[in-house]
Amino acid sequence: MRLTVKTTQTQPGVIAIIVQGSLDSETYDLLDQEITRALGEPLKALVLDMQGVDFITSAGVGTIMKAKTSLAKKKADLAMLHLQPQVQKVFEIIRVLPTLGVFQNQAELDEYLGRIQRRMLGEEDH
Repeated sequence: MRLTVKTTQTQPGVIAIIVQGSLDSETYDLLDQEITRALGEPLKALVLDMQGVDFITSAGVGTIMKAKTSLAKKKADLAMLHLQPQVQKVFEIIRVLPTLGVFQNQAELDEYLGRIQRRMLGEEDH
């Protein structure tokens, strides 16, 4: 299955990339290019909506981990949303899941993004 990516700015400083298809050695470069474009923007967070990803290999995982490293250098966060169980299992097996922000739904993600913004503004979490 081929890979498609769609990028949107959901709020100032937050870019979402909606990924659909198989993220493997034949398709990872499409996501990598889209992430590289996003990194050229002022970012607080990059959100990967993975609901449509039904298969991932080490090439896909590597692309995501590379993005996390690049975002950390910019003091920005990476969040993944809507992981399919089989894709989540890959991240669990290679033990990188605890280092990633993974959210089950939009409400969890919005709460997280709110905390980031409050932290940047110097406001307390309540």
